[in-house]
Amino acid sequence: MKRLCFILLGMVATCCFGISTASSQNLTDESVEKLAAPLIENQIVNGMSIGYIAGDHYGTVHLGHCNQAKDKPSNLTLYEIGSVSKVFTSLLLARAVVQGKIDLAAAAATNNAAGIRLPARDGRSITWLDLSTHRSGLPRLPTNLPLTDLTDPYAKYNSGKAAEFFDQYKLPRAPGETQEYSNLAVSVLGYLIAEKADMSYQRLLREAIADPLKMTDCTVSLTSDQVKRHATPHSAFNTEASLWTFADLPGAGGIHATLRDMMRFARAQLTPPAGPLGEAIELAWKQHTAADASGSAMGLGWMIAGDGQTRWHNGQTGGFHAALFINRDLRSAIIILCNTGTDEVDKLAMQLLLKGAGHEPKLEPANKPVEGKNPPGVDAELRARLVGRYQLKPDFIFDVRDRDGHLMVGITNQATQEVYPDSPSRWSYRGVDATLEFKLTKTGPAKSLILHQNGIQQTAKRIDN
Repeated sequence: MKRLCFILLGMVATCCFGISTASSQNLTDESVEKLAAPLIENQIVNGMSIGYIAGDHYGTVHLGHCNQAKDKPSNLTLYEIGSVSKVFTSLLLARAVVQGKIDLAAAAATNNAAGIRLPARDGRSITWLDLSTHRSGLPRLPTNLPLTDLTDPYAKYNSGKAAEFFDQYKLPRAPGETQEYSNLAVSVLGYLIAEKADMSYQRLLREAIADPLKMTDCTVSLTSDQVKRHATPHSAFNTEASLWTFADLPGAGGIHATLRDMMRFARAQLTPPAGPLGEAIELAWKQHTAADASGSAMGLGWMIAGDGQTRWHNGQTGGFHAALFINRDLRSAIIILCNTGTDEVDKLAMQLLLKGAGHEPKLEPANKPVEGKNPPGVDAELRARLVGRYQLKPDFIFDVRDRDGHLMVGITNQATQEVYPDSPSRWSYRGVDATLEFKLTKTGPAKSLILHQNGIQQTAKRIDN
């Protein structure tokens, strides 16, 4: 997902150079719908809400269906925004800096209920800035994240388990050296900021960002009314998934929001309000680390494109994808909230950003997935060899089935999810860093499968023929 964005954002540096303002004539409801409609028509996504700002002109477009009743989404439909939450967590950090409560260059340490103490290496501590810019040296995910429910993978991982992980984890290099994208780092960042403020992340989010910007549905915990207005998640077109929940570590991906909320957030990034929140927005917007071989330049939480102007972040959970792109020079913003987990949303966001800049994007159109686009050797005969039951533990059995050309995997007492081919023998989940490697001989069914997750390999043996 990140690689896709970096390739496309390379176009921004070329196409947007020298353009000072976006034209309201380039982006209209009609032009946005024309570019977005193929994702619906080609059965790639179930539904999505798109917001755009082009100078003084703005609009919202809603396509497809948001729930089982086939209702069209609206400005008040809620979506999971996934890793776009990281931008909010880093804005909370910036606010604490503006208030004089945190020094970005200081070690990220504060008294906390879980007793989390971050590791150090070669005399170098992990700073608040390191956590926000993915230069902490911490891994993407902790190795003690329990594989209990792939449909809701973070539900039981709390600050106590994080503290246990840090007590035994040794950094592979000194903090600050290189960029390595880390959900763990930003989850802990959000927790420590909230602990320092002596309140929950949910309350801090509301008081510091959501309420001042009138983002009335921007939340971690859902009310009964918000549950009714929430879009139904899908791991792929027409394949329902589950909402994700978080224990007390929601900072990396636990926020829900509506398009109305995100439009208000985007406007605040383009024209920050007066006062401490505006100062915090400016601090987060500022470039804090330079691009190098390990990653892009970054603000606080923001990825910075090669043009030096476009700030962006995307996010994906088990059933949603979100994209947020903002360029102050162009006075332009693109927001897409989608209730299907697919990175085609990022391509669309870039198409819209380029069109707003006055360039007709020449990107490959989104096409309906077809059997021929799978890796060579992935066909009905191959899938039949993978079908079966594989036992990891007596109470943990993978049930692999071929459902109309889709490889579906159920786990004991869990919902069934689709996996997607990386090769004939390796199949990955979407929205969860987990891969199944089937052990195949020249002929006949697979003898076992290996679960790859969090750097750990576990073998499940076939228990039927």
